[in-house]
Amino acid sequence: MSTFDVPSSQQEPDRVGALCAVLAKERRRHILYALRDADDTAVTVEELVQLLAEQEGADDGGERIERCLYHVSLPTLADAGIIEHDRRSGCVRYRPTPLLERLLAQVTALDQRDL
Repeated sequence: MSTFDVPSSQQEPDRVGALCAVLAKERRRHILYALRDADDTAVTVEELVQLLAEQEGADDGGERIERCLYHVSLPTLADAGIIEHDRRSGCVRYRPTPLLERLLAQVTALDQRDL
């Protein structure tokens, strides 16, 4: 192996680590729970804001949450390939993978245990 050869295990992105980093924030987990458990294939940002505002006891009608969703949470989830967010329609779609589903199931169990 030359000095320029990198083992394939080091070339592949750390998908588990990247997903764990995304799941580390409680609000992002609650977004994913809502999308995973939704009856429809898409959920509106407005629906997510209402749900999170209720969960977090927001006293500003969810304005702060909505800003955070548009500027932080949704772009982070989209960049990770976990969701699709259509800003024009305001719809968010969950893009599950087997690895994400396994991790989310484990985190869900931990979150429920903390209640």
